[in-house]
Amino acid sequence: MSIENQVLLANITAEAADSTYVYGSKQPGAGYHKRSDSMHTATYSVNSFVGVIKLQATLALYPAESDWFDIDGTEIGLGSDSSAWTTTNSINFTGNFVWLRAAYNLQNGTITEIRYNY
Repeated sequence: MSIENQVLLANITAEAADSTYVYGSKQPGAGYHKRSDSMHTATYSVNSFVGVIKLQATLALYPAESDWFDIDGTEIGLGSDSSAWTTTNSINFTGNFVWLRAAYNLQNGTITEIRYNY
């Protein structure tokens, strides 16, 4: 049963100049609240989107940049050579992550919202 519903990103339209990622601010995960249920659900909503979005996590309470890692199975998008698409997509992942954040490379369009709960 989820107790928290957080927004990781909303209304992002700034385009990346190259293949570098931009990172959203960190938000607490299940591990932050010492919850034993480690199931998370994330929802990505994009409009005319070309780029890549993925979620990252850390187990550190006070993370340095080197503490973050990609969460397997959370990446969507194909990069600048893909067609633009508009969709809402949800994924499930597990882990007692202390913090979560979104990483994105937006080539075109809008990231309307990335939301997650645990």
